[in-house]
Amino acid sequence: MELDLATLPDYLRQRRAEIRMFESEAELRIEEIGDGNLNTVYRVSDTARPERSIVLKHAPPYIKILGPEYPLSIERLTYESRALDIYNQFASGTVPELYYFDAETAVIVMEDLRDAQVLRADLIAGRVNTDIAEQIGRFMGIVHSRTYVENLDSTTVQHYRQQFANTTMQSITADYVFTFPYTEHETNFWTPGLGPDVQRLKSDTDFLRQAERLKQIFLTAQQAVTHGDLHTGSVLVQNNTAKVIDAEFAFYGPVGFDLGLYWANYLLSYFSHQGTLDVQSALKTAIAKTWHTYTFEFKTVDRTLKEQTLQQIFHEAVGFAGLEMLRRLIGAAHVKDIEGIADVSKKLRVEKAALQFGSTLVKQHQSLRDVSAVLTMLF
Repeated sequence: MELDLATLPDYLRQRRAEIRMFESEAELRIEEIGDGNLNTVYRVSDTARPERSIVLKHAPPYIKILGPEYPLSIERLTYESRALDIYNQFASGTVPELYYFDAETAVIVMEDLRDAQVLRADLIAGRVNTDIAEQIGRFMGIVHSRTYVENLDSTTVQHYRQQFANTTMQSITADYVFTFPYTEHETNFWTPGLGPDVQRLKSDTDFLRQAERLKQIFLTAQQAVTHGDLHTGSVLVQNNTAKVIDAEFAFYGPVGFDLGLYWANYLLSYFSHQGTLDVQSALKTAIAKTWHTYTFEFKTVDRTLKEQTLQQIFHEAVGFAGLEMLRRLIGAAHVKDIEGIADVSKKLRVEKAALQFGSTLVKQHQSLRDVSAVLTMLF
């Protein structure tokens, strides 16, 4: 069943008892919110008591941004509901409260954070709260360390691998992050004038070799419960507090992928703020704080943690960050930080610089020793 504004009222009437938010006689207001690539998101509120509201997320049987020609299993929300359970178990308060999950219709009903704002919007406006970066670093450090393969018995590891064998979504990520942007794929697009840079990237054998190596790590490394899509559009902020959303890509995989995606979106914001030194400085601080908080949490759980383990996580995170930057410039899904730049010549300058930096991260990810080495490369 595919839900829309026309069919939702009937669905909600049928599910009042399960959702347990609205009285039977309540008149409901339904509005579509959010701008995600995969799913439709609605806010449902009681017109007489608007403070009583929920967010309803629905997975259509295709990739929303691309349309019905790109079918996609609705099972993705099953993995999101499982991830929310894990997050509430180990890091309570870092995600919206889950009220109801309907696997058959592919619906998640959750807490409405109506006064929160997407982190990306704050960054676009030049508001960089480094406390938020620390909170996300802590969130990743807690969840990763408590579900990390080396910290668990074999039975628990097998359970997580089965519960988060999200192969369909993992395959999509492998295509749209690691493969399609560097081929002649129909979903790719970029700003006119960036073409020569793109062609050079596609013919760079060193880059392509490293990208393939990172893709294999992404597909085969089973380390911990990984969010799989943790960028600045997947974080809501309110009153100096961050909450993580959109975990339909969650899988048991390489933890550096979460770090890499999160860093990449801070880095794209960094390049979008060319000439605004105070904002760029704050973004660099945020990236560093994310890593330092992450490693602190990891070491708190695993006091015998080998430095080489963290070094490996760091190296992979840097490589993943580079690939995420690049696919947001030339692949199917771009970011508002850069797409919103009205001056086309400035936009092109930003994209050229970001593309060069991203490709450098991919090619040098194994030799960059720490986060300061990455930040030193910024100009």
